[in-house]
Amino acid sequence: MSALTKTQKKLAQAAEDSFNRTYAEQFGEEKWQQSLYPALKAPTRYAALANRFTVADLDTIFSQEQLAKLQTIAFPTVSDLAGSKPLLSYQWDVSEADTVFPQPQPDASSGLLTHWNLDAASLLAVSILGPKPGEKVLDLCAAPGGKSVALSQFLRGDAYNKASPSLGGGCLHSNEVNTRRNKRLASNLQDCLPEVFFKTGEVKVLKLDGAEPSSAQTLPLGLGGYDKVLLDAPCSSERHVIHAHAKAKQGGRAADEMMSWRSGQSKKMAKIQVALLMTALKAVRIGGRVLYATCSLSSDENDGVVEKAMELAQKERKKFGMKWDFAVRSGELGASGLEAWAEQTKYGWLVLPDHPSGGKWGPLFFALLEKIGT
Repeated sequence: MSALTKTQKKLAQAAEDSFNRTYAEQFGEEKWQQSLYPALKAPTRYAALANRFTVADLDTIFSQEQLAKLQTIAFPTVSDLAGSKPLLSYQWDVSEADTVFPQPQPDASSGLLTHWNLDAASLLAVSILGPKPGEKVLDLCAAPGGKSVALSQFLRGDAYNKASPSLGGGCLHSNEVNTRRNKRLASNLQDCLPEVFFKTGEVKVLKLDGAEPSSAQTLPLGLGGYDKVLLDAPCSSERHVIHAHAKAKQGGRAADEMMSWRSGQSKKMAKIQVALLMTALKAVRIGGRVLYATCSLSSDENDGVVEKAMELAQKERKKFGMKWDFAVRSGELGASGLEAWAEQTKYGWLVLPDHPSGGKWGPLFFALLEKIGT
């Protein structure tokens, strides 16, 4: 590709300056320049989630040398999850922290993938939501499927047994509206979960536009039919922008992701996120919980969305006589040891890769919400 013209260079620099200025204002100039931006620019760190639905143990996934360098990830204990079996996931020890995990391979006996590689912040969010065996769960924006796989691990209270291939009355419905991403989601779940779950309908892949006001009514279990809903909403994904920008800059190019970035786009994105969150809240039962999450840094897409949903719920109660509201439960998580992972915000928690713990996970914002009757 030809080198950038003088005009293109000016435009690229202006976009980069605007990007940095926006987040320096939010996080502070020193933190952004000296700590957070360098941490975001560094390669994403991954954890390995072991798949309970395979009969393999770690010896078939990792070599003996690798096993000696693995550490089990201990997630905060939330009181609502008493009795639940924690996710079985691993990180490299400090000396190997940036090592890439082996790619998932089909288990020789079951044919299912042995593990899934993803940011441990995602596993933290799923652990906070913590479905229990027998519960009905919706993953509203599920592609490519890593969080759905993690959710599925909670829906069996014991190891998978072919003689008892059931979720015990529970279900997992994973939704993705984009056709290409929907196909990928379906393929990934079929690679990780027993085929019988799809035949019985306990696991379904849906293709609904969750931002449509009436979409909750068209869900398989309808309004208020789910015990837990995970909404990992589409967002500005600033770390992706930073990585694309750094790679393009090395080659003397300008990344489309940075060139098209605008300081006001988070407010536009937030409108979609609020619509999705309202669908999630309509889908969950009274007393059920929704975990709203994004990988955005923007407060407009994080706390701002929760606040906008509060305002919208109030308006709908007055206008339509809606009989429910929601309460933020994120603050109750402080005693669980969550400070070792994240910093608390107005309505939720934000995992950042420059956290003092040195975990290098994130970014990921999440807020735990409970639907209540009025």
